[in-house]
Amino acid sequence: MSPYTLVTGGYAQRSVSVLSFDPTKADPNERLVVTRELTHGHAPTWLTFSEDGSTLISTSEWGEPESRLDVLKVDAGDLREEGPAAGVATGGLWACQTGLVVSTTPHLLVTSNYKGASVGVVALEADGTLTRASSIDVLPGRTLGPVTDRQEQAHPHGAHPDPLHRVVVVPDLGTDDLRLFRVRSGALEAGKPASDALEEYDAIHLEAGDGPRHVLFSPLRKSSDGSDESRLYVLNELSNSVSVFRVAYPSRASSPAVPSFTLLQSRVSLLPARPMPHQSSFASWHAAEIVLTPDGRTLFASNRAEGHNPLHGSRDGPEDLLAVFAVDDEGRLEVESRRLVECGGRAPRHLSLSSESATRRGEGDSAVDEGRFIAVALHDSDEVVVFERVGDEGRELREVARRRDVGRPGVVVWL
Repeated sequence: MSPYTLVTGGYAQRSVSVLSFDPTKADPNERLVVTRELTHGHAPTWLTFSEDGSTLISTSEWGEPESRLDVLKVDAGDLREEGPAAGVATGGLWACQTGLVVSTTPHLLVTSNYKGASVGVVALEADGTLTRASSIDVLPGRTLGPVTDRQEQAHPHGAHPDPLHRVVVVPDLGTDDLRLFRVRSGALEAGKPASDALEEYDAIHLEAGDGPRHVLFSPLRKSSDGSDESRLYVLNELSNSVSVFRVAYPSRASSPAVPSFTLLQSRVSLLPARPMPHQSSFASWHAAEIVLTPDGRTLFASNRAEGHNPLHGSRDGPEDLLAVFAVDDEGRLEVESRRLVECGGRAPRHLSLSSESATRRGEGDSAVDEGRFIAVALHDSDEVVVFERVGDEGRELREVARRRDVGRPGVVVWL
């Protein structure tokens, strides 16, 4: 088994770190080591790979006067910076998350600008060049949520293509909406901005105060009539919960051939029975990330139990929690199966499974194909921790590696 490569970006430095993870090392302190640090971006808190894994796009949350996308090239398991001239602005401030749409030519990078209340759209050319940068304002005319200190305006917090890349779902933490953007697939019209390929056509309103943060789609499956379907899992940051939707595609090609969304479960709680001993309520708890195993049968979601402080969160205090759920045959969470486990530290902002590797999928490596390992970016602890999924169903976690002082990580991805 050759070592795996992880890449992190975070808040403490203008840097991206490359780490080598070798689970065969006898000494746990040698299993996860930093091999390189690149001075890069300004709070690069999201990382997005091109479809072929040859390009890594970093989202600099604190870029000025707007957030930025910058280019890193993947070269023999390492990274090479293309330089500031290769980057582009996202069209807004505090960019949170960037998704890749591959049903257009060239492909699209779609970025949610949390403070700027806009969606940035950039063309990602085949050679990794970023072109046609433009943005779409997230219209403020929707009802804001009741959490006044967090829902004072629209706050797009993610940009997630569906499995067929026909729509992009943008969770809006400020309005409790999932905003739906239709993708105009095919070649982009010459001379037009990349944003012309997206059109907001509908919204799904969640419960007031949910504050949706991120979503994920399950792999495609066949419904009883032979049409394609998926499941959409919504992580609600403010209500510390998960909602589940059935995603159904038309059985025949039609226009517009966008899927329908049917609610299956609402507000499945991630919270323990009571707050931490030093807390009087759950007011400071905020769910952060969600992942689904490749077989679609286990879901992990993270909670942060203290107020988020990008530069000064404390390592001291009790560990935060991950919620682990079994998923039934219909894609629903089995509520009674929920287990809460310690995540290895404080403020688990991001999680990723080894099955998400950009360069090692399909090589017959069971650790990749089955998502055996899960990496956790612990922002306040300033650590990356790697767990192995163990037990008969892979729902128990055993810590196998840990590395401190990695730039207050906001994201960790598998190369």
